[in-house]
Amino acid sequence: MTDKAAFSDDEWKALSEAPLRVTLAVIAVGEHGPISIVKEAAASARAIAHPSEQGPADDLIAQLARDAESREARHDVKAHAGQSSTEIADTAIGDLAPAAAALTKLSSEEAAEVRAWLTGIAAAVAGAAKSVSTNEQRVLDRIAAVFAAPQPSA
Repeated sequence: MTDKAAFSDDEWKALSEAPLRVTLAVIAVGEHGPISIVKEAAASARAIAHPSEQGPADDLIAQLARDAESREARHDVKAHAGQSSTEIADTAIGDLAPAAAALTKLSSEEAAEVRAWLTGIAAAVAGAAKSVSTNEQRVLDRIAAVFAAPQPSA
């Protein structure tokens, strides 16, 4: 079983911030009002706090979830001032690359489980409203692409 000790501080930070980044990316492009934002934030919190227990990365995901919950969930408003929702989502998705790279330290089974957890958080956020918008689906697809399993080289 892999744990926090297998990662550098930067890799762990990237992994433990990834749940908040996928949440931000989906919420940024959603077509919603204040009630939908609350529903989406609650869905994210539930998905982060209650990862499924189904495989070899359970303990690692539980550690990541604890660290993600302890992080400052509010993003600095100044960091996003003047940005469009698409720019906010682009930045959040771009910031997922170090987390995806850190997953290469895991066994293929552990990495697949962490990938599924992170993409599941994004799906939970998008599904919290009445329907998934086209923009949300595009973001979900982009997040899934970031966390797609690397293909072996030929």
